[in-house]
Amino acid sequence: MNETLVLLLLVAVVAVPALLLARSRRRLGSAVRRTERLEVWAAPRGWRVLGAAPEVLGRWQCPPFAAPEREVEDAVAGEYRGREATSFRLGTAPPREVAHVLTVELHAAVPVAQMMTGGVPAEELGAEGGAWLGERAPTGLSLRVERGVVLGWLPGEPLLTELDRYLDVLVDVAERLERLP
Repeated sequence: MNETLVLLLLVAVVAVPALLLARSRRRLGSAVRRTERLEVWAAPRGWRVLGAAPEVLGRWQCPPFAAPEREVEDAVAGEYRGREATSFRLGTAPPREVAHVLTVELHAAVPVAQMMTGGVPAEELGAEGGAWLGERAPTGLSLRVERGVVLGWLPGEPLLTELDRYLDVLVDVAERLERLP
């Protein structure tokens, strides 16, 4: 065999695993830093960091939660305005998409309903209900009531700086739904 070819094979056998290991360590380091940032954010609020939270996978039966490949990261949970609330990052594939998901618990039984999709209120809410929801909701919000929670999701990475504003919308919806006859 040619010496150059042997040298190239040797470099490939040593270099490729070394590069993969370095890349893996860098990802692990960034995950640790993300978790540390979440803990700094969550502790003063009395919230807890859940991290991956695979238990939420498969809980809801609508897109993006029904995607074939789903991954939950950066999950946090705690009390907000007297209700259990969660926030997490949902990654799906194919196609590769990221959503910021939020939930607040309901204190009464409410039927399953898709209330808003991509910022557009459902027709079933009527003009008044749609206007009420539309004026409160951030651009692109989808809202659903299912399995004892008001579930909201927005396209893109989670923004903890906006979490209170987003959760206020979900709690307002929950309170309004619970007052219905």
